Amino acid sequence: MSKVLVVEDEADIRELLADTLADAGYQVVQATDGGEGLTCALTKNPDVVLLDVMMPVLDGFQVLEQLKGNAGTSKLPVIMVSARGQEAEVQKALQAGAFAYIIKPWLANEVEAKVREALHSSPAQAGL
Repeated sequence: MSKVLVVEDEADIRELLADTLADAGYQVVQATDGGEGLTCALTKNPDVVLLDVMMPVLDGFQVLEQLKGNAGTSKLPVIMVSARGQEAEVQKALQAGAFAYIIKPWLANEVEAKVREALHSSPAQAGL
């Protein structure tokens, strides 16, 4: 079972994402801010990360930068999730190494589809 880390400071959105992914058959780990999310990414060995952009402690871009700069997590697929949907913001995330960018509110099945795509493109999943 693939493990997904959901890093989101808004409890209702975090729970919605976690429930959606659990219902789709994923093991879900939750973090409430960027600092906790970074720690979980480094210690819980997720297969993919859903990462909010605007959060306390560390924002999503700071977490993404640290994950991509760490040899142990540099290949970890990260999907940014944000209400900020400006093209410049999306491009910034993709250029920083994000696998994908989901704009809140997301479309039905969009989260599951992006997680599935990320898992299938991940080097760790290539043999599956």
